[in-house]
Amino acid sequence: MTISLSEQLESDIKAYLHKTFGTYFSSLDERFAADIKEDVINASDFHHGYYNDDDISIAFQRVTLGRMGHPDWQIYHSCTDTEVNTMKQNVKVNTPIHIRPASLEEAGLFYSELDETADERLGTVGHVRMDFGSSGKGFYHTWWPHNDDQFNTEEFKGELQEVVDVLRADGPLKDLASMRSYCYRNGGEITEDGRCYGYVVDTEHYRYCLRCTPSPGDYQGYLYCYDLRQQQMAQQAKPVGRVTFADGSRMDYTDAQEYLRCIQKELPQHSVTGFRYETLTDDPVVRKQVDDILFDLYGEENPQSLTDYENSSGQGMKMGGM
Repeated sequence: MTISLSEQLESDIKAYLHKTFGTYFSSLDERFAADIKEDVINASDFHHGYYNDDDISIAFQRVTLGRMGHPDWQIYHSCTDTEVNTMKQNVKVNTPIHIRPASLEEAGLFYSELDETADERLGTVGHVRMDFGSSGKGFYHTWWPHNDDQFNTEEFKGELQEVVDVLRADGPLKDLASMRSYCYRNGGEITEDGRCYGYVVDTEHYRYCLRCTPSPGDYQGYLYCYDLRQQQMAQQAKPVGRVTFADGSRMDYTDAQEYLRCIQKELPQHSVTGFRYETLTDDPVVRKQVDDILFDLYGEENPQSLTDYENSSGQGMKMGGM
């Protein structure tokens, strides 16, 4: 007796669920099987008489993730704790992520920095170059390290794999046709000619910036990865001001109050010591305080208010910087 393609799909889905969970619960499998079957039919070449194991696996991922945010997630309560843990482990690498279109102002995050100090400031871990091959359905990729590969930790590698898996399962990295469709639906143009699109994924510790060029013959994807903790550390270590003396000595200050105390102490002797200072921070409060010290030295009051500094793109007055 010949079975239909629909019956064969049902059988394959149940076999997949049994293999995945290592047991059989009719109430669980029947409800999952129905949803997975519907997803496979809608997303694969089923109507052309074709589907494969990958179609079932990806459909399982989508259905599971959907249930995690839906009241039907309680279906898991019919299983033992061990089985629940097994199911959660199976979907661990498919943690839901939020993908947002980039703005034109963020376009620089989707390209390599020529300045190494900028790479360090951004906490760039590296980038992945990707293309779908001549068929538009392959997936070829190369890793390019940044910052001497020092931020490429095991933690990062695991999360990068999770993010790429999700983008491959049901996102712009599935294949060339999917990328083209995704870009046209979601926008995110980062070039004036509308040829390249950008999408950002933020996690707790990392930022992933995917540049898509949905055109055959090009490298279709570049995924730039940034460590947010390294960014924060670089920001904290950024000097707020620099002082120099006639003998050539120089000191950079990362603490604003220490910088202000130095100016207050050394400025009265600047004609003897050759003391000069340069305010590097854009913080309007610090810039005003620096200029307040300068005016006070000559018995005057700073004519500019804090609002003037907040609205000004300059950095105020600097001894030796005029």
